[in-house]
Amino acid sequence: MLKKIKRKIKKILKRVKSFFTKKVPCPYPVFNGSLLDNRCALITGGSSGIGYAIAELFLKNGASVIITGRNAEKLKQVKNVLSSYAKEHQFVKFYELDITDIDGLDNKFNMILKDCDRPIDILVNNAGVNEGAPIGETLKNDFENTIKTNLEGTYFFTQIVYNYMVKKKINGNILNIASSSSLRPASTPYGLSKWGIVGFTKGLAKKAIEHGIVVNAIAPGPTATPMLKDLKDKNINLIKSPIGRYIMPDEIANITTILVSDLGKCIIGDVIYITGGAGVITYDDVEY
Repeated sequence: MLKKIKRKIKKILKRVKSFFTKKVPCPYPVFNGSLLDNRCALITGGSSGIGYAIAELFLKNGASVIITGRNAEKLKQVKNVLSSYAKEHQFVKFYELDITDIDGLDNKFNMILKDCDRPIDILVNNAGVNEGAPIGETLKNDFENTIKTNLEGTYFFTQIVYNYMVKKKINGNILNIASSSSLRPASTPYGLSKWGIVGFTKGLAKKAIEHGIVVNAIAPGPTATPMLKDLKDKNINLIKSPIGRYIMPDEIANITTILVSDLGKCIIGDVIYITGGAGVITYDDVEY
């Protein structure tokens, strides 16, 4: 009993310490070259957070980008910002797309293709939600919405793009966004969905490589995105993470850019964990 109390006090002290930790800048290199020249990437959930960072860095490395999401007005605003990074041979397009509308996905993708003057050879499955309390408190609607978005919608939209790549003989890339949650016991709908993404990545990779399509996943840890953090708060300290801070979306985008470029061709069916150590070397960054 005394040990449990000591552990709880220790955790409370860590959290208190985080409020008083000095705020320091987080310098990190960002790729800005030609790794993705003449490529065309479709990024779901591309209007904010990790999806936006990936879109921006793909543009800076020569690719054209298509972003999708549920909010057309937000997509339009983001498209205007992203266009400032596009060079003469590049374009930025956006489409309102709800990947939970399984029956409408075919029509949406065909509409995108008709409006695109080059083959789509990169798919980044970034759209996702994090809803639902742990088991014992989970609500049916939260469970269904999380699984339908993160797993079912991702699965069926990927199937459409995969079949398109196979039919057009496109040697492309499919990249799924998993999570460090897939390293932990799946006690929430979100964790369960990300375990599913890891399994899906490996299964699809085995089937797709026969057609020259490279499939991988990245698994971010706690990242400074609207899903986990109030972005008005510039303090990225996170004492409970081994790295001591949130990961920045640009850092995730760096690894993503490598994986879908020619530099990543021999990485197949893998999951690259970008977690700052959270979940990889410790579980105590999450309360169960």
